[in-house]
Amino acid sequence: MLLPTRYCQGLRLLAAWSLVSWLGLLGVLMACPAPLTAHTALMRTTPAAGTVVTQPLSVVRLWFNEPIERSFSRIEVLRVALDPGTGEVKLGQRIDQGWLPGPRATREVGVRLPETLEPGRYLVQWAVLAIDAHQTQGSFMFTYTPSSAP
Repeated sequence: MLLPTRYCQGLRLLAAWSLVSWLGLLGVLMACPAPLTAHTALMRTTPAAGTVVTQPLSVVRLWFNEPIERSFSRIEVLRVALDPGTGEVKLGQRIDQGWLPGPRATREVGVRLPETLEPGRYLVQWAVLAIDAHQTQGSFMFTYTPSSAP
């Protein structure tokens, strides 16, 4: 059975409009990729990255832009030393004492530190799994120098 010419032209026009619509949508998505690549982001830390802390610390806290799943995440605080010759960071002993109490899925997490923190440089390494299943990781350093307090 042959279709009328007018019907075939209508189908071609509909197919063309569908193609233009899909290409337009693809163009918009490519011009604004942020929503497509939204992942968990570290918003702030205590102590802040790169700071010199003069007051005794008992915890390290991290805040994220969305809830993370603690059961599949980790935060480690390691003592570090800089090689005087090369400036390379040499990892030392892990000193954190586990998660702070809190809910299983939350935006704010932290770990406890020893009661007597030794002066020196510390590296905080973290890897978190968001509740939307995206994994993010990073690290930052801080220095504890109680002797530099005014």
